[in-house]
Amino acid sequence: MDITVIKLGGSLVSPSREKLFDFDYLKGLKEKLLPHLQAGRKFFFVLGGGSLMRMYRDLAKDAGVQGENELHLIGTTVNVLNAEVFRAYFAEYADEGVFKYEDYYDDKPIEILKGLKAGGGGRPGHSGDMDATLAALKCQSDTVINLKNIDHIYSADPKKDPNATKINDLTWEQYLELIGNPADHEPGGNYPIDPVTSRLAREKNIKMVVMSGWDLDNFASYLSGNAYEGTLVHN
Repeated sequence: MDITVIKLGGSLVSPSREKLFDFDYLKGLKEKLLPHLQAGRKFFFVLGGGSLMRMYRDLAKDAGVQGENELHLIGTTVNVLNAEVFRAYFAEYADEGVFKYEDYYDDKPIEILKGLKAGGGGRPGHSGDMDATLAALKCQSDTVINLKNIDHIYSADPKKDPNATKINDLTWEQYLELIGNPADHEPGGNYPIDPVTSRLAREKNIKMVVMSGWDLDNFASYLSGNAYEGTLVHN
């Protein structure tokens, strides 16, 4: 059976230091997923780090930690923690254990026995977008749904440019040009899709749909095969 791969942005589940994990958000998400889970549909969720990750990263920096690899490892480990919390909340429908670290890189296909499986961070050097793309390859899925705190990819940063416009459809080449073709993804880098992942997705012909994770009705519309608001990035 097909597995739907979803990257759940850290800003959705850990939006602030005042709310380091938002169980109310998971409640709303669960309501949208339940009809599909009860119908036997399978999901693989990759969790981001959000404010909890940034808190630990900043604490480490303030304590003198400077190595990018060390900072990345702190971030990926927070993603694993968020995945464990997510899995616990969905325990009735979730497989035991979470995907993490080297699990994304072995040759074994992903099998989901119940309704969903949760994944945390993989290797350092990229964002959770990469983990979701690697999961899609292991699931033999050609699409990643990327739920974020933005509703589209824009022509420029809408917080800085009032003339920025929504983009509904982009090729990977166009996207990389739009973000300036950076070679690496720095810890906590703020790209709609990280550049390292973008190049892998282009190579492996993986599509990515970027949409607002806050608009759960829109997400539900997409899951049901209906019209949705978001940006499709593809070859």
